[in-house]
Amino acid sequence: MKRLFILLTALLMSGCSSMSAAKPELQSCSPYPAAAAAIQVKAASAPEGKYSALNYESVRAIWISYLELAEIVNSGEEAFRSSFAEICENCSDMGINTLYVHVRTFGDAFYPSKLFPYTKAFQGKCFDALAVMLDEAHKRKLSFHAWINPLRCETGDVLDGTPDSYKIKQWYSSPEKYDEYVVYVESTGHYWLNPAVDEVRELIAEGVREIVSGYDVDGVHIDDYFYPTEQPFFDSGIYVEQGIEKPLNEWRLENCTKMVRQIYNAVKENNQTVEFGIAPQGNIENNYNYMFADVKLWCASEGYCDYICPQIYFGYENPYKPFYPTMQDWIAMCKESGKKLIIGIAAYKVNTEDEFTENPGIIRDQARQALDETDGAAFFSYNSFFKTDRGEQEREKVSEYYNSLKM
Repeated sequence: MKRLFILLTALLMSGCSSMSAAKPELQSCSPYPAAAAAIQVKAASAPEGKYSALNYESVRAIWISYLELAEIVNSGEEAFRSSFAEICENCSDMGINTLYVHVRTFGDAFYPSKLFPYTKAFQGKCFDALAVMLDEAHKRKLSFHAWINPLRCETGDVLDGTPDSYKIKQWYSSPEKYDEYVVYVESTGHYWLNPAVDEVRELIAEGVREIVSGYDVDGVHIDDYFYPTEQPFFDSGIYVEQGIEKPLNEWRLENCTKMVRQIYNAVKENNQTVEFGIAPQGNIENNYNYMFADVKLWCASEGYCDYICPQIYFGYENPYKPFYPTMQDWIAMCKESGKKLIIGIAAYKVNTEDEFTENPGIIRDQARQALDETDGAAFFSYNSFFKTDRGEQEREKVSEYYNSLKM
């Protein structure tokens, strides 16, 4: 297939979307007792013997990424339990009621899986971290959404040492047989699964079934890691082999939509009360021009997700995508369908961007606007509030606001 690449590059690029890419940066969600009183809402009644998921009408969420887990998961199960219990206590005291926690990041797992190898973050001290985290979260009535990155895989060095029993390793090891199933993207330093492949999407869906059927999670959550590149090399061979007549970008949008629909179905087939949520780029145009994520369709239609959580990682003074007008754009997109909308907020920027560092309380103010006009707010990420003096000051303001709200 690859021999066709040079010949086809000009043709494929000419079919790209005509939407103009707006200037804001391509952010990524993972670059690196108050809650107990909140109103619980179930998507549907759980059948007898099934877990009835805990989800809240007004969502006050926080992301806990693999970077934060890597700091504590390699110390063994007992120490990890103690450390994660402290995280949950801190979140609960702050007024948080929902956790978006990494459980699959690089085609690996923080739990014993038949489909994916243990994450290297364990450093050999493997145990069921997902079960531990669920136990500690639910003790404090915190909703727990299992956050996965469906397409991103490990580096070549790690994949070389992965057991041959896993499909990703088989695809990686036999590129002549499984051409473009798993593709190296130099700009990221990682291999990526290709959502154009039926078997790839089914593996992703089966992985979600494994989580929802095996654990009492309250939701499954994915963020903005869809296509890792807009360049044609990633899937040009399959595009030609299948005789696709529509523009490359339209076809990629359809591939991501198929994947999203299969994840949604995998969740609902196992437990109707469990939610499936997506956290795309806050910049709507970037979703189409770079990630090939059809957020307008997902916001407007049933059968793709229960909630949408755009990462509106911008200040009020951003010249291209100021926070409040961008939030209004997402509200308009969800208005007709009534899709649950939660606003992702860049808590990490209190240490990195002038508007955030120079305006104490900006994170609280964005959260207040989100809770006033949408279904909730989500902060990226936990360490942003608990690892720096500036973050701790912001946390105090958010905590005061959250704990003052009528439940």
